Amino acid sequence: MIKNDPKNAKSIMSEIDHIQAGIFDINGIMRGKRLPPSDYQKIIDKGIQIPLSAQNIDINGEDIANSRFVFETGDKDGIATSQGAPLVFLNHLTKPVLLMPLSFTLNNGQPFEGCPRAFLKSVLNKANEKKLIFRFGIELEFCLFSDVDLAPIFSKPQLLSLSALDSIDYFLQDVNRIIDQLDIKIESILSEAGIGQIEIVLAPCSDLCHLADAILILRHSLTAYALAQGMSVSFRAKPEKYLSGNGLHCHISMGDKQSENLFSKDKAVFNSAIASVVDLLEPAAAILAPLPNSYDRLQENSHAPVNIGWGYDNRTLAVRIPNSPSNAKRLELRVPGADSNPYFLFAILVSAILNGLEEMLEPPSPVLGNGYEANLKRLPHDLRTAISLFEKSEKIQKLMPPTLREMFIATKKQEIERV
Repeated sequence: MIKNDPKNAKSIMSEIDHIQAGIFDINGIMRGKRLPPSDYQKIIDKGIQIPLSAQNIDINGEDIANSRFVFETGDKDGIATSQGAPLVFLNHLTKPVLLMPLSFTLNNGQPFEGCPRAFLKSVLNKANEKKLIFRFGIELEFCLFSDVDLAPIFSKPQLLSLSALDSIDYFLQDVNRIIDQLDIKIESILSEAGIGQIEIVLAPCSDLCHLADAILILRHSLTAYALAQGMSVSFRAKPEKYLSGNGLHCHISMGDKQSENLFSKDKAVFNSAIASVVDLLEPAAAILAPLPNSYDRLQENSHAPVNIGWGYDNRTLAVRIPNSPSNAKRLELRVPGADSNPYFLFAILVSAILNGLEEMLEPPSPVLGNGYEANLKRLPHDLRTAISLFEKSEKIQKLMPPTLREMFIATKKQEIERV
C-alpha cells in the first residue's frame, strides 16, 4: 500500500500519468474522475466533489429514474474522501496510474447513509463494541475471454490444470502485483471446472472493510488489465448460459480479542451463527445475487445451491461446514455470486450473526446427502421475487440503514425493468 506522507506524495507525482479517484457504487463499480498527479495531496486532505446520485447508478451506467438524489434535490454533490482504502499503482496503460478509492461524506463531514462502505464500517464498530472479531476467507471466481470473439480463453474445461495456468502466466503476474499492493494474501490460484474459469482463494482476513476494498479494487484492476492485454474478464455470476457460474464463497469464523475461535469454543454460538445465516438467505437473496442474470447461476446440479439448508462437508447446500481443525472452525456460505458487492455482503452477514447471537437462534437439522433432492425451501428464483422479499423483510429493515436500503431497492427495480 502507498503511505501518505509528503515525500511519498512527491515521488508519486513524478511517476504517474494521472490519478483515477472515485467511489464504488451500489453494484461495486468504480465511478469517478481522472485527475492530474499534482492533485494527490489535495485529494488526501480535502477529497473531491462527486454527485451523491453516483452512489446508486444502475448496472447500465444510468441514473435511477425518480431518485430523490437526482433532480429532486438538485443533484447535489457529496464529498468523496480517502478513508483508508488501499491506493494502488496500475500499469495497464502507457504510463502508471494511481487508483484512489474514496468514500462519500456529506458536506458537514458526516458519513453518507447511502454509502455501502460506511454501512460495513458501522457494523464492524458494533462487533468491536461486543469484543468480537470476524474473519472471512474468500473464493473469488471469474472467467477470461479472448477479446476477439469473446470465446473463453481455454477451449475446454481445465479443472486444476497447471499448464492452463502457465498459458496465462502474464495475466497472473498482474494479479500478484495487485495483490502485493493490497496487503492481503492469496492461498492459491487454480483453474476451475468452467471453461476459461479461474479461482483466486484469499486467506482469512479479520479487517473486513480492507478485504472488501481489496475485492472491489481487484475486480476493477483485473478488468482494466485484461482489456489492455486483448482479453476481457467477467465477474458476472453467469457469464454465458453454457458456462459455469462465478461464485464468491465466504468462509466465516468469529473470535474474541484473544484470537480464540468462538465457533470452536462454544457450540451454542456456532449453532446461532449457522441459524442466523440460514435465516438470512431468503430476505437477503438480492444482496447475494444482485442482478437479473445472477439467478442463472443458481441451477440444479450445478455446484451452486438452490435450496435453503446447511450440512457438514456438503457442497450441495447453501451453507457448508467444512472439515477443519478446531482453530479453523468455520461455516462456508456458497450462495453469493462474484457480482455481489462485498460491502453489502459482509455487512449484512455480520449484522445478522450479531443479531442472532442476541436471540441465541437454533438452526434446523443438518441435511445429509444430495441437497438438490432434499425437501427444503428454495432460494428465490429471480431478482423480482428476491427484491420483493427484501423490501418486505422486517429483518432487513432492522439491519440496514434506511437511505441505503432505499437506494438499493430503487437500483434493483430499475435493473429488473431494463434487462
